[in-house]
Amino acid sequence: MVSSDERRRLFTLSFALDDRLLGTVHVYPQDEAFAPAWRRLPRPRGKDAVQPIASLQTAARAVTGERLVFTNPDRPARTGRWAGRSVIVTPGALDGAVMRTLMREWETRLDGHEGRDTLSALLQLSDEGPQPLSSLLHRDATGRITGPRWAFRVAGWRLASMLAAQPLPLDESLPALRFHLDSEGDLLAWQAPLVHERTWIDEESGKRRRIAGYAMERIHIEVEPAPGGKTLIAHLSARISRVATHYKGIRNVLLCHPVNPDIILKAPITTRWEKGPDGIMQPREVRYRGATAQIVEACGVGRLPQPPLTGLDDLADVRGVHRTGKHPIDKGAGAMFHARLEEHAGHVLGQEPVVYSGTSIKISKPGESLPPYVPADKMADAMTSARLDTVRAVVLYESAQWHTRVMGQLARDYARPELAALPDEQPVVLAPGYELVTVRLPELVRHGSHDRSLILNTLPWFKPGAGRALVMALCETRYPSEQEKEAGRTDAKHALKGLFAERGIPSQFITMDSDPGDPYRLNTPEKVARSRALKAGLPEPDIAYKDDHAVQIALGSLHSDSGIIDNRLAATAFHRNAKDTALDREAVAVGLWTRYHRFDERPGRPRKPAVLAITLVAMRIPLGKDAYWPTLMYSDQGWLPLAQARAMHHAGAIGKKGHHLREDYGGPDNVRTYVDRALAALSNRFPIIVFTEERERVWPGLCNDRLGDGAVPGQSLIAQGWDVAVVRVGNGQGTPQPSRRTGGGGKLPANPLQPIMPEKILYRHNHGDVVSWLFSGQSRQHAGGQRTGTQFTRRTLPGGQLAQMGAPFHAMTRTEYVVARRGGWREEQLTGLASRVSEQAAMWDGRTNLPAPLHLAKSADEKHPGFVDQEGFGG
Repeated sequence: MVSSDERRRLFTLSFALDDRLLGTVHVYPQDEAFAPAWRRLPRPRGKDAVQPIASLQTAARAVTGERLVFTNPDRPARTGRWAGRSVIVTPGALDGAVMRTLMREWETRLDGHEGRDTLSALLQLSDEGPQPLSSLLHRDATGRITGPRWAFRVAGWRLASMLAAQPLPLDESLPALRFHLDSEGDLLAWQAPLVHERTWIDEESGKRRRIAGYAMERIHIEVEPAPGGKTLIAHLSARISRVATHYKGIRNVLLCHPVNPDIILKAPITTRWEKGPDGIMQPREVRYRGATAQIVEACGVGRLPQPPLTGLDDLADVRGVHRTGKHPIDKGAGAMFHARLEEHAGHVLGQEPVVYSGTSIKISKPGESLPPYVPADKMADAMTSARLDTVRAVVLYESAQWHTRVMGQLARDYARPELAALPDEQPVVLAPGYELVTVRLPELVRHGSHDRSLILNTLPWFKPGAGRALVMALCETRYPSEQEKEAGRTDAKHALKGLFAERGIPSQFITMDSDPGDPYRLNTPEKVARSRALKAGLPEPDIAYKDDHAVQIALGSLHSDSGIIDNRLAATAFHRNAKDTALDREAVAVGLWTRYHRFDERPGRPRKPAVLAITLVAMRIPLGKDAYWPTLMYSDQGWLPLAQARAMHHAGAIGKKGHHLREDYGGPDNVRTYVDRALAALSNRFPIIVFTEERERVWPGLCNDRLGDGAVPGQSLIAQGWDVAVVRVGNGQGTPQPSRRTGGGGKLPANPLQPIMPEKILYRHNHGDVVSWLFSGQSRQHAGGQRTGTQFTRRTLPGGQLAQMGAPFHAMTRTEYVVARRGGWREEQLTGLASRVSEQAAMWDGRTNLPAPLHLAKSADEKHPGFVDQEGFGG
């Protein structure tokens, strides 16, 4: 039993809900005739299509000014008071005449419906008055809360309304921050946007450019049953909602309608483009999708404000929702904002936050300083663990500048100065069996649609030797220019990733945009040391040379992607501080990653149905801190070494036939069978520990309200007596966000309002008979001295630090572990292992959000050539 110290506590932005906080709602159930009529509606096609239920909700929210939910008649709730029926749910009463007009105007505008009106007469709008939301929820025989999913969403609306009614105080010198409700149920600082300007030299034109950026704090509320399902929990999260500076890639806008000014509407848009006089593409037309604008006008509410055709540089009543790329204001609300929000929410709701107690389980890294790659003296053992006899790393490049940068860093890392001037195509041995060669091939790394396979086939350096040999590629790349994107030129990186995968070659790409900067730049400790020396009249201390971390991490990622992993995980898992929570027998840890993948739609091609992408990575864990963990990945040929299985996966399609979530076609059964077959192929020689995220429609036993009761991964093996433990890992919206810490050791900040970072321990909270374990910490940037988001909010930045608006504001990191099935282990052993192999990454010296096997499984999926990274240009 692990004791906890009640004085060491971690406060969160999560709050337990009682009947008082749930409030009331209006519910309009539809009868049995509505669903068949709905199913006869035409289904939209094309890339810009809006599904009927989303289109109707957007129009209804614009017309009524209510946060309205219309549950999908195609997927009605299976249980509860209105099982099998669609319902309309609103905080306030609806006007029947307005709703029938709305339904008629919406339906008659559906493409391919020929102006027919079939639904408005079927609408059931009798109002039984406000009903306590708690009366729509029930408890089963074990005391677990059951009810329709929309009830939890609506519960968040009530809390949002309470928070919107009272402004948020951030600083005594500033007016309190007032929030508006938006149609999604979030809170948005609409009336007082953040503003920041950015100037830069445009690389293509050479001209200085200036742009003003706007953003708003957004508060999201997620309500769900707590682990075990006995209580309801509201999770608050704060983020920065940035306003787009242009229409490129923008799919949605936020708008304030003059008739319903108290609710901000989110609406989808379509932009049509044309070439301007200067040859640059500019918007020709911006219109709302789903006929929302026409419906609002037809219902007598008045026109929706028109999106500005000239762009989004000036703040207006219509604001584009920024998605990707650079913005003058960076992400994150920061830890200080979270601390103020927790205090404010507790006051408004009249409820204490969920508080986690500190435990004695310490999470410590190995004592030695670890490079972000496998060092030469550990390479032979790491290769043996990966079932490799020889490895060749090919450094593929075009520009001399890139070569100087990469090879200069490798020369320092391996203490081989001659590498900086290594001639091309002259291999050098860095460790027994591990060689490196540089090859300059501009035609391979340049963008364009030319045939790269012909070039690769003629190069001896990309052909592995006999036996257990591997070739891996470290490649130069660059971002395509706007002209290249508009011309549709093939991105060399995406083309090469597929070609390398077909040849079994792991690859990693580096751009010159990740500029290492001045190698003698001062870090925070050096700035402090220089200041103290100056005040004391002492000579300036020496400045250490700064490594190029982008190059180091790229090499480390290439190693771990190839299964070449040293003993740093073992040194952490069996650290002397692990004590009685370390594993006491050998085991196999499996990372099970699933992702719902929607394929891009292309004109003239049939639409491909969505699939559930599944990847599994297994690591065998021998006992001892000096062990190397063999790493395998599941493939069509069974469990294979990671490099081999990843290449096979990347050379094929994302997802497999039959792997989806549609129960009427057996998708969840197919997925469960596939995963259990993979786990069975490991044999039961060692206990199996599965780390995975929640996937409700496949494994309901991973969900809070059915934890451990429904199916979990490995269910068929458990029934046969196998020792299988399952740990659910989460760090998304449903995970409690730490706001401040009390108790424990360490120096306190000078400002008593500044939140204190968590200790490197596990925290726990008992939700009745189920424990939630929380592992929290400071971000890498915060640990390196970037404390702006902890010391200030974006609104309280001192004048001299306003440039920090262009930097991310970090909150406390957090990952939650809930043991769905503990097998033959104690929970402390399972959660201790999970947190330790997150705190120490498989390769590089930082941490990962997910335990190492799950992180590697996710990486294998997201580095697939067919995966579209919406957030940028990933490796």
